[in-house]
Amino acid sequence: MVKIATKSIPTARLDGRFADLRAFRADPPTQLRKYKKKFGDTFHLDLIFQKAMVTSNPEVIRHVLQTNNKNYIKDLAYRKLKMALGNGLLMNEGESWMAQRRLAQPAFYKKRLEGLFDTMVETTGRFVSNFEQHRGSKTSINITSEMNIVTSDVALDTLLGGNRYGDNIDIQQTISRSQKYIVRRIRYPWATPMAYINGKHRQFKNDLQRFDKVVYDIINKYREEKTGGENHLLSMLFEARDEDTGEQMSDQQLRDELITIYVAGHETSANALSWTWYLLTQHPEIYERLKDEVRSTLGNRRPTLADLRAMPFARQVMEESMRLYPPAWVMGREALNDDEALGYPIPKNGIVIVSISNLHRDERYWENPNQFDPDRFAPERTKERHRGVYMPFGLGPRMCIGNNFALMEIQLIIMMMVQGFDFELDTEHLVVPEALITLRPKHGIKVFVK
Repeated sequence: MVKIATKSIPTARLDGRFADLRAFRADPPTQLRKYKKKFGDTFHLDLIFQKAMVTSNPEVIRHVLQTNNKNYIKDLAYRKLKMALGNGLLMNEGESWMAQRRLAQPAFYKKRLEGLFDTMVETTGRFVSNFEQHRGSKTSINITSEMNIVTSDVALDTLLGGNRYGDNIDIQQTISRSQKYIVRRIRYPWATPMAYINGKHRQFKNDLQRFDKVVYDIINKYREEKTGGENHLLSMLFEARDEDTGEQMSDQQLRDELITIYVAGHETSANALSWTWYLLTQHPEIYERLKDEVRSTLGNRRPTLADLRAMPFARQVMEESMRLYPPAWVMGREALNDDEALGYPIPKNGIVIVSISNLHRDERYWENPNQFDPDRFAPERTKERHRGVYMPFGLGPRMCIGNNFALMEIQLIIMMMVQGFDFELDTEHLVVPEALITLRPKHGIKVFVK
């Protein structure tokens, strides 16, 4: 039985002021921080066309995402991602999701992922060699674009066994275009009919068909040519069997998982890396400390798996970057039945927006929350931290299945780039956060390569 809620929830209303609505849609994280300062960590947000409960309270979040997670599904806005990602683990629900998770989980066991480490090193090494052309140039480069290239290459090599289809830059532009289209449909639902008139929807469908053809060609090619023992995620997913039924993934399931892992995985890692360079280039003392750790440990040799553990400060830098700029900055859930969390009422079909960006900058849990301080992730301080206030990959049974893959990849790329290069921020280039499905630099981040 649901307990009787005892707490009222304040409401942040735009009151029909469309200038406020435009400001919110232009920069949701900043607006949510303003509302939190005014209304507290849990409030209703009235966006004229939609009302939702926004929370950054760790106990409420834990209730929704973990304790009573079966009462919640992805909200309608989130479900629009199915237009591109299909019914992969990110979007599936209920018993179907559970069966799919059991099938996919063995491919993401930490020990099995460690077998991909040498491939990651080889791929990043090729990228570093090509990146050498930028050293000493008087023209700054867009490091965000470069990070998308290297994480895309890592994803292709570890996910698909090195299959290459088309130009990497073209793939990035296609993903960016598709993401903007979906987010626009979420934030401006009344503009959807216009997309069918101005050709945006047709372009989105063409992009999707292109992705589908690439993925299905890869699946068919692997089925025809596989020799067994391949060390990449496609082979792991292809060979996965349900422990209870012995069933394999269908081609549709494989397609949905591969696209989800590739698109969601490589872009979130690229954004995390971009924000890391942005923060490091503004904090020279931290940057120097990182360089000292990496270069004294590695010298001129390539990293080994043991080096990830031997360079704790590199991991702390990565974790602090994802605290300040979490790639998944918000999560939306819809209640299947009436519920209550910490005394707050959550009605059936009610929307709960988990504001990870607010949680990660809450002064109650983080001293000087807007300061870049990797030492807050030192082991002794991590033990003292309030439970559930850091969640760059989510929480509960729906936590990102690729979190260990991402952490290994991001730290490795940081290490190998710091080993070979120095970066200086191009301060003439404006850096603006853009909160789409992920939190990314709208115009990228530009640096000079030393």
